[in-house]
Amino acid sequence: MDALDRVAGPALTLLTLVDTSLARNGAAADDPVWPLARRLRALPGDAVAAFVAVRPTPLVAAGTAIGPHLDRYAEAADALAVHRDWSGAAAQAYDAGRQALAARLVGGPDPGAVSHAGRLAATAAYAEATARWVSLSRAALARTLAEVLGSADAVTVTTGSGAGTGAGTGADGPGGPAGADAAARIAVPVLSVLVEIVEHGESLAAWWGPLLAPTDAAGPVDEAPVRPDGSIRLRY
Repeated sequence: MDALDRVAGPALTLLTLVDTSLARNGAAADDPVWPLARRLRALPGDAVAAFVAVRPTPLVAAGTAIGPHLDRYAEAADALAVHRDWSGAAAQAYDAGRQALAARLVGGPDPGAVSHAGRLAATAAYAEATARWVSLSRAALARTLAEVLGSADAVTVTTGSGAGTGAGTGADGPGGPAGADAAARIAVPVLSVLVEIVEHGESLAAWWGPLLAPTDAAGPVDEAPVRPDGSIRLRY
């Protein structure tokens, strides 16, 4: 259980009232809550509930699970490196195909060459980087939720009164008009941190995307004379 888990329950109770107030009572047309809500296409309660379900542990496990597969690529490349004591046109074709397949599996002398092992290693690194993003994002969101939970606006939204904030007059119940301004003031920091989280996640995906492109983008392995199963493709 992390900090976000500890504040999620009371925070979602409060944000349900905030969502209700925004949907029922709205806010000023120029209130900063609206561009933030449009960016996320969600009200704060729904957006927080969605992110609370995102956890780093499965991503860490996925990255760790890739390691043994990288070892198998290395073993296959070692097997292909075994020299065959034969010569002639067929031997030359075999050597060319063997070298091409080994390069496709683990990379070759060209540092820019695409390899299956390289893509797999990049996938593991991406999973780890994404797990770090999730952990840091959960901590940032937890701090923001703790701040709004302790605010006078939270009292106003919960009780429906304007006590202590000047946001409204009279007690008209949770989510009522008296707490409308307070609800918007709570929504802004919550949506702001969520927008930052989303933008960081989008930047992460954009940076790693080219490294995770399918190896087939560079052409199928079958273009080489030797197929992965060891058979030789003949051209007539």
